[in-house]
Amino acid sequence: MQGIVFDFNGTLLSDTAIHEGAWRQYIQSLLNRPITEEEFQQIHGRTNHLIMEKFLNKQLTSNEAERYSEEKEAVYRELLLQEETVELIQGVTEFFDYLQEKNVRMNIATASPKSNVDFYFDFFDLGRWFDLEKIVYNDGTLASKPAPDYYLQAAKNVGITPEEMIVFEDSPIGLQGAANAKAKHVVAVATNGNHDTLQELDAVKVVIDDFMDPRLRELI
Repeated sequence: MQGIVFDFNGTLLSDTAIHEGAWRQYIQSLLNRPITEEEFQQIHGRTNHLIMEKFLNKQLTSNEAERYSEEKEAVYRELLLQEETVELIQGVTEFFDYLQEKNVRMNIATASPKSNVDFYFDFFDLGRWFDLEKIVYNDGTLASKPAPDYYLQAAKNVGITPEEMIVFEDSPIGLQGAANAKAKHVVAVATNGNHDTLQELDAVKVVIDDFMDPRLRELI
């Protein structure tokens, strides 16, 4: 039985700029300083807990990390809803339908917190394709990407092994995590014009710009 595990942010939803905007706004209000470009390189793919520890330069308790995370994600959701159109990346829903017709098992492994996952399920009606109870999200129990834990748990939750798993990711940290999970194939989703850069990564099987790419059907 073959299965697919998707990252969400930047992979299924092109929201990188919105997340970056939310971090800029939140950190500016919290620390009264802007985020440097070097700091941005450490954000994508990591949990909010690790990100906030880095910004604050101290260890946080689970409760402290959750409070900071929820404050930042509230800013993110507000910015997202201010967009004129909020849609999944081109071809995503058609690809979901195709996988469902082929009885391919699917799951999501995201560093987003539960509040965002609930928002995405409501806003995009993800229950048409995914079981909310099987989604892997940041609940503080799993090691952050690039550790393989998110992907391994997501595969386990839908009854597939890593050797049967195809992972879709966009961030270098996430792609490395998929490789660390020993996924059968790793598909990179290009963002912000980084197609050629992703193509150079050893772990990546295919780089796509959207889910209309005909090569995706060849992997199934």
